[in-house]
Amino acid sequence: MLLVIDIGNTSTVLGFYRNSELIKACRVKTGDYTEENIKVPGMSAEFAFVSSVVPSVNSILKTAVQRAYGCEAEFLDTHKKTGLNICTDNPEKTGADLICGAAAAFYRYKKPVVVFDLGTATTVCAVDRSGCYLGHAIYPGVRTSFDALHAAAEQLPEIDSDYTDFDLIGKNTVSSMKSGVITGAACFIDGMAERYCKVTGDDTVVVVTGGLSPVILPHCTGKYIYDENLLLDGLRIICNLTYNRNY
Repeated sequence: MLLVIDIGNTSTVLGFYRNSELIKACRVKTGDYTEENIKVPGMSAEFAFVSSVVPSVNSILKTAVQRAYGCEAEFLDTHKKTGLNICTDNPEKTGADLICGAAAAFYRYKKPVVVFDLGTATTVCAVDRSGCYLGHAIYPGVRTSFDALHAAAEQLPEIDSDYTDFDLIGKNTVSSMKSGVITGAACFIDGMAERYCKVTGDDTVVVVTGGLSPVILPHCTGKYIYDENLLLDGLRIICNLTYNRNY
């Protein structure tokens, strides 16, 4: 069984694959890696493949995987076979999470793709029809935006994890903050999708992933494909390409 691990700024997602099927997925807090925390009952792994945007925790994760599953953890880098031609100024600095999502979407749809990932940061990247990863944009995520408003403006309250119950035209401070951040994030997706697709073509497939997708997508006007496990599948695909395996 293959264990894939996506280390994000806030959460780390573990996924277990057998014969291209995702058997189980779970989340832990990034950096909170102990043998007990990442050992999933009933799950085993003969190999672990990891995407990380938090290099400072990589060695801790590697040790925890070895102790919990008795296997080595290999990390995604620019030497791995992604199926994409990374056409950024510094390919080696392109985020592993961006590459995973783009690789999975392009592999699956065989068309130009635009991928949004809604997490601590909201990112959007594009791949053209020949498999060239063209680049990306980075925008503050929902939680990051709420925290920044509260920290910078004395009269703006802290917003908890309840992102519902607000009006488009807010009638109180909390409703107004929720409308601005959540509807604003939806407008970002709609606007960037339209602009990116003018570059990549009318047949572009737009895919949205990330933990905050269910919160934001209902407020979008465009129709997009939601794929909760896109990055995990990207790790599986890149692992198979790189190591000639068949997970």
